[in-house]
Order: sequence, then structure tokens, then C-alpha cells
Amino acid sequence: MASPRTAARTERVLITGGAGFIGAHLAAELAARGCAVVPVDDLRVAPLQPPPAGLLVKSVLDLARPDLDGITAVYHLASHKSVPESFERPLDYLDNVDSGRHLLRLCEQAGTPRVLVGSTCEVYGNSLALPNTEAAPLAPRSPYASSKVALEMIARNHQQRRGSRVTVVRLFNVYGPGERADALVPALCLRAAQGRGLPVEGTGRQCRDFSYVADTVHKLAGLLHAPPVSTVNLGSGRSRSVLEVAALLREIRPGLELEFRPGRRDEIDEFRADTTVQDGLLGLPPAVTGMREGVRRTYDWWAARLVDVPAARTPLLVKELT
Repeated sequence: MASPRTAARTERVLITGGAGFIGAHLAAELAARGCAVVPVDDLRVAPLQPPPAGLLVKSVLDLARPDLDGITAVYHLASHKSVPESFERPLDYLDNVDSGRHLLRLCEQAGTPRVLVGSTCEVYGNSLALPNTEAAPLAPRSPYASSKVALEMIARNHQQRRGSRVTVVRLFNVYGPGERADALVPALCLRAAQGRGLPVEGTGRQCRDFSYVADTVHKLAGLLHAPPVSTVNLGSGRSRSVLEVAALLREIRPGLELEFRPGRRDEIDEFRADTTVQDGLLGLPPAVTGMREGVRRTYDWWAARLVDVPAARTPLLVKELT
């Protein structure tokens, strides 16, 4: 029997959101495994890194049946993803539902053998029990999370009609180089690289299951040939507080002050993935990037980015990324 690595050489994989933070890293991982990768992105959010080779610049809603000819697997990662923004522009987040429905219909028409649909730990809301298990009740607390619950319901319908070859993947707080500074870890890393105070919303004791991007895409790639399941968490199984992340950056840049700000609307106390299903499918990864090392790599990426820009342009860069 062919090994997963050998079998992957025959795959032709389409990734929506292929120029985005996770999508671009996944495209590189799959290409390294011998897959032919078709990244798709409408570039409505400008990527911070060069997009993958062969990028198809197109909205998910503009994909047509011929775009799936010869495709053996689809990763649907394109999404509006900002929780705070979703409260300000909730109707924009209907696109997460519409685009997912359109893509899954195309995959059904094309008979695409494997479809992995990106969801989020945000669907769990403020869970009464931790860690978050795939069977836990869904309790979204933002328009963003609600849009992902709706997308999951559409995926569940396709699972019932097509069997279990459609899998919902709930991602837990992925971070690393290339992520925009509208998320916690890159925002803190950028501020630290600038030598500015570290903003902490609320008490800073809210906890998240942070997963370094290289670890996450390794798992996503592994799912390509894993036995299909309806839903799987991808996380580390450990949570850390915002204050702990800030403390790691203060080790890197001593003297940085904490700047406490009002807490977010409908803030979640903690996310922590139950990794039982993940580990059963994938086994233990060969190496896991520790939080200290992941934050250091992310900080170094931002620090190098600022240094590489001429001083006269630095203010513009900072304005664009914050």
C-alpha cells in the first residue's frame, strides 16, 4: 500500500483562501508533499506575503463547475474572519454561508472525492465544559461564529447526501508569520517590534488554544489521507492567557508596558481543544512548536519586516498593518 506521502503525489488540490495566512502556508506544505496545488483567492484582503504560484484570482462565488475538473480534494478556507468586525457589519458575514453553499454544491456536482471545510472554535461559545469536544452543543456569540455554524449545517447536509467524505475542520487560534495584525499574537508582536506598549483587552486572563501555523498545516495536510470523519478539532489541547502571551514578548523586549483596554463584546473566557479525534486520525506530530518558540518566530518576522522598510515609509507600513 502506498504511504500517505507517496499517495499525495497523485493529488490535485484546490484551496480557497489560498493567498491568505493559513491557505498560503498550506499550499506550500502540500506542494512540498508532491501535490499539484490550485490556490484560489479574490485578494479582497491584501496578503502580507507573496501569494502561492499559480494563484487563480477569483471569488468563491465565481467558481464554476469546470474549475473543479481533475480536482481530487478541496480545502475551503476562504472566509470573513474578524469577530469584532462581524458585530459592525454582520450582513457581510452572510458571504461565509453563501460561498460555502455554492462551493459544496459544485463539489457534489463534480463528485470531488475529498472536501475539508474550515470552521472555527468560535462555534462553541462560552462552553460549560472544557476541553471543547466535537460533540459539544454549539453556542455562537458573534455574527462570525453564527455564519460558521450555518456553514457547518450545510456541510452536514452534504455529509448525509454524499457520505462522510466532507469533513468540517474546527481550527483553534492559529498564529505565526504572515498573519495580519488584526489578530492577537501578530498584533502584540508588531507592537513589541515597534517598542510600543502591549494592548490587553479586559483582564487579559481570557485563554485561547494557540497553534503555530506550521503545526496546523501539517495536520491539515495529514487529513487528506486520514479516514474521513464528520467533524474534527485541530488544536494543541492546551490554553494560554493573553497575559501569558504578553509575558513571552516582554522576555524578548524587556521594559514593554501593558496597556489595559476595555474588554471585547461577548468575550469568550476560554477555548481549549479536545484532541482525541485529531490524535486518533493523525497520531502525534513529529514535533510541536512550543508557544515560546512560536511567538519568537512571529516576533522576528515582524521585526525583520519593519527593518526592511526604508525609514520614510515606515509610518505608512504601520498604518496599513494596524
